[in-house]
Amino acid sequence: MSGHVWKPAEPGVVQPRTLRDEPKDSLPSPLREPPPEGRKSYRRRFPDSLPTDVLEWLQLNKPQTYKELMDLRRALYARRTTGKYRIRLGGQTSLGQQKIRLTGPASAVLILSDKARHLLLRTLCRLRRSERWPPIRY
Repeated sequence: MSGHVWKPAEPGVVQPRTLRDEPKDSLPSPLREPPPEGRKSYRRRFPDSLPTDVLEWLQLNKPQTYKELMDLRRALYARRTTGKYRIRLGGQTSLGQQKIRLTGPASAVLILSDKARHLLLRTLCRLRRSERWPPIRY
């Protein structure tokens, strides 16, 4: 194996500097300059706000009976407090959609769009089928 062997510098000869020779403070750090990001999520823009993940909220506040399931569905459709589930209407989002604060037995969630509300309703329909509760009739 014939490779280059490092030799110490002779007196009077100037060696080129490498990155290893630079002091640690002068090196560019990826932590100092974050790359430009796109639009931040609601949670990152307002870190002290309510959570907006409706599926995570449903795991914590899952209806235990068919009656609780119907109360939650009525609250979401009518946008009114029903049973254990409290609805409080907020202002509007920047896109003009109604903000809804939904509070269950364990925690609260902020619903920012009709898509999120419909996702929660569809998930409740799947929950009804998996629990083998009777069909929904009004």
